[in-house]
Amino acid sequence: MNKKYDWKKVEAYFMNAGFESRLSLMEIGLKFNIPYQSVRRYAAAHDWHNRRYRAWVKEKNGVSFEEHVKALRQQVMNRG
Repeated sequence: MNKKYDWKKVEAYFMNAGFESRLSLMEIGLKFNIPYQSVRRYAAAHDWHNRRYRAWVKEKNGVSFEEHVKALRQQVMNRG
């Protein structure tokens, strides 16, 4: 099976850039010589942005995204 692009490598590059890097899909396309629309479709189908954000939340707060949201919700409830 011959794949046109090494999506694992491209995805790893995107994920490793980190959420705060603001690395765009357009920049990914230019770096790996992949049309923007192809990158956009692949990223959307594989949930790149959401997964990168969740990894960032875990790195920043030391807990999973779900646990972080639960703690925030509890803080709001305790204010009232």
